[in-house]
Amino acid sequence: MAQRSLKASEIADGAGITRPVMSRYLANRSGISAENLIKLSQYLNVSPDWLLNGSDAPESIKMSRDVSMDKNKIIALQDKRIEDLEQKVKEWEDWKAGSKDRHAKGKAKADLAIAKNKNTLRINTTRKRKK
Repeated sequence: MAQRSLKASEIADGAGITRPVMSRYLANRSGISAENLIKLSQYLNVSPDWLLNGSDAPESIKMSRDVSMDKNKIIALQDKRIEDLEQKVKEWEDWKAGSKDRHAKGKAKADLAIAKNKNTLRINTTRKRKK
């Protein structure tokens, strides 16, 4: 009841057991019938053995609780990962835009250097011819 935050009356109603019978079971004033044991175990989705022995929580409860907690962790991690990837994409797009600018500046420098070399060649060629 505590694990699922249910009241005894809710369990009794859900399992189809009268509230006074459920109250007697909880107070250990009467033994549980096989029929009611099965009804309770089916309603709670646990084994009859678990209800009788009160051992560790059944796997179905452990798993559902763990899955719920894991699901929230997974969603949080996915959200963080998406934010990280969006940041990387932005950085890459900025770098790419800068790369085009760098390429254009580099080409302009290269063109200028070529033009200077051509002028230098012309000057040197012209001087040689004058001699």
